[in-house]
Amino acid sequence: MRKTLLTALILVAGAAGAAAQDRRGFVWDDRPTIVFGEDITLGIRAKLQLDWRRFDPQIDEERYDFRTLRFGFKGDLTKHFDYEIERAIEKDGELGEWKDVYLNWSTFDAVRVKAGRFKMPFGLEQNTGATDVDFAYRSLASSTIAPGRDRGVMVYGEIGRLGYEAGMFDDDGDNGELKEPQFVEAGEDLHGVGPSFAARLTGDLFRALPVPDKLKSANFGVAYTNASVPEGLNSLRGQSVWGTEDFFAPVYVKGRRQRYGAQFDWTPGPAGLKAEWMQSREQRLGQSNRNEDLSDFVGTGWYLSGTWFVTGEDKNDDVNPRHPLFRGGIGAIEIGARYDVLEFGSANKTGTAFTNPRADPLLANSDQVWTFGVNWMLNRWARVITNAIHEEFADAARSPDSGTASFWSGLLRLQVVF
Repeated sequence: MRKTLLTALILVAGAAGAAAQDRRGFVWDDRPTIVFGEDITLGIRAKLQLDWRRFDPQIDEERYDFRTLRFGFKGDLTKHFDYEIERAIEKDGELGEWKDVYLNWSTFDAVRVKAGRFKMPFGLEQNTGATDVDFAYRSLASSTIAPGRDRGVMVYGEIGRLGYEAGMFDDDGDNGELKEPQFVEAGEDLHGVGPSFAARLTGDLFRALPVPDKLKSANFGVAYTNASVPEGLNSLRGQSVWGTEDFFAPVYVKGRRQRYGAQFDWTPGPAGLKAEWMQSREQRLGQSNRNEDLSDFVGTGWYLSGTWFVTGEDKNDDVNPRHPLFRGGIGAIEIGARYDVLEFGSANKTGTAFTNPRADPLLANSDQVWTFGVNWMLNRWARVITNAIHEEFADAARSPDSGTASFWSGLLRLQVVF
């Protein structure tokens, strides 16, 4: 049945290619698209991820997980504007949260404007789509410190070898969502947070240097965000890879939340090397038991990852198997490994440390994670992901299974995207 379905899709794609010559009506240029006229298109998008998981030792998590189901549209409105609308669908079939909903003005390379709901410009891995990342889950830092999506306006563009992004946003991203019940009702925004500012600068700096050609594709970047956080248990929090338990519970904060980030991305041919470092600093003004200021609450994370397409495909933004399954080949096979760390504590390290959310210094804790993966791309629409994950908590008392510091887990994911 699956083979028949994939064969049918290939035949449809071939027929659509011929129909695409006049660029009107329904076409399949890699993905289903309706072309209304010159530079006006409506692309249909869907994403599906199904997971099978295993834990050692066993924790309170389901073995099977309906991870992702999204549906949306993406296209052009004349040659000056493009748009995207995407929404999640929950396990029970109900409509979930909005993902990307934006309008983008892109007439000039040097100055472009995006408005709506989209990823804030912070974090290389966080700004890579969930179905395009190298491993099943993003690193802990990318999913905790990096802000994620929010409503706002951003100006961005490319000037020579440099790319820039700068925007103002309503709150401080989904990953920094404030959840203390005494300040906000479920599903509502917390008044008093934001607006926030975020900016990122990237560039292929080696292109201006006398280095080997393969190094010239290396990309570097730095990023920064700044937002206000109201008083309460509203800090960032550290969760395990599976999000089952906090290895660092939220603490009382009040004041500014700032993030600093640096990124590196190098993809010479079939290989890829990525690294990021990021830090969050949240003020704790007047948060001691005597209403005195406490030292900043600090979160620091980083990762280093390497991948390699053993079947020889170039690792770029749109990897396609050279020999797809059912078309004379086995698809594309990629192997990879990543090491990442996320740690929380206080800026003050002097004195006896405690876990009390008003303590100074705070008793630090960290999660160190190894992820080993094999990705099998059947064709450009389907991918099977296999990951083995090892977590090591610095404080075993604050782990998913109190008293156990180390955990192994495994994941097998079926992913379909068009």
